Amino acid sequence: RGVNSNPAIAEACMYTMTPDEDFVLDMLPNSSNIAIGAGFSGHGFKFGPLIGKILSDLVIHGKCLDVDLSPFTLARFKSKSVH
Repeated sequence: RGVNSNPAIAEACMYTMTPDEDFVLDMLPNSSNIAIGAGFSGHGFKFGPLIGKILSDLVIHGKCLDVDLSPFTLARFKSKSVH
């Protein structure tokens, strides 16, 4: 008997990342009511409460009240080449 070396189940997961490996926290361009939170690469869950606060601030106030989001905007990709 012993341990069965065959896996019981094999699954794949989606691992999302941005080219610079930072989150995207921004409003959809040309839209005042769609916020984007993306690129969390599997570790974003631990930032859930903060991300929720940031995205709600973006939708309600049009900006984040507590955090400088300039490193996380979509616009940062306009000036960089993405490979």
